[in-house]
Amino acid sequence: MSDIKAIIVDDEQHCIDALQTMLLKKCPGVEIVGSAKGVKEAKELVDELHPDLVFLDVEMPHQNGFELLKQYEKVAFDVIFTTAYEQYALKAIKFNALDYLLKPFSVKELQDALDKCREKKQHRQKENGTSPMDVFLQNMKTLQQSHKKIALPTINGLVFMPVQNIVRCESTGNYTRIFFTDKKNLMVSRPLKEFEELLADVDFFRVHNSHLINLQQMQSYIQGEGGFALMSDGAQVEVSRRRKADFLKRAMQF
Repeated sequence: MSDIKAIIVDDEQHCIDALQTMLLKKCPGVEIVGSAKGVKEAKELVDELHPDLVFLDVEMPHQNGFELLKQYEKVAFDVIFTTAYEQYALKAIKFNALDYLLKPFSVKELQDALDKCREKKQHRQKENGTSPMDVFLQNMKTLQQSHKKIALPTINGLVFMPVQNIVRCESTGNYTRIFFTDKKNLMVSRPLKEFEELLADVDFFRVHNSHLINLQQMQSYIQGEGGFALMSDGAQVEVSRRRKADFLKRAMQF
């Protein structure tokens, strides 16, 4: 008996067939009720069949998988992204703790993703009605605009902050403290590594195991064994010796 009703969205038929076969043979409890090769067809299927889960390809001709999600004010189904590309989109997916399968994926990876899907279904976690998918869609939208913003999940909901207003990020274990240009700061329940991945393409650089800085907010560099980056908020951020050469090379581009 199936407990998950799913559809597959992928522009390549052989990928649809391969996933269907894996699910049929190795993943009991999942019923594939339909498949689509594009966003328009997928939207019609979702609206008609109301699936619990959508396996969603990221890179497709004409419209990518995210265009499907943007058509919904509230995404009422779980999503497991499938992609062959290690790109910015994958960083954003990982940052918001959403499930993804990097092609080609194994049966074990597929089974693990389904287990997480079932666990989320049983224990829905909401932060003032805000889901990881809501945060993801907001970040995908705003980080691609000229005035980039990032949605930061907190215990009280979301804080929307222009990226250029972030001076630096400091690791505190599995949490990150973010310092802003107005001298305020915010603790976010994400490790620094995830901020590094998400913000690497928008002029942030990890100068130390504990520090990620906005190069646009750096005022000067103080020479030393590793040295220090003097930031616009007055902080002197230590640069590790092993990261110094890469840091200086990147800093010289500004």
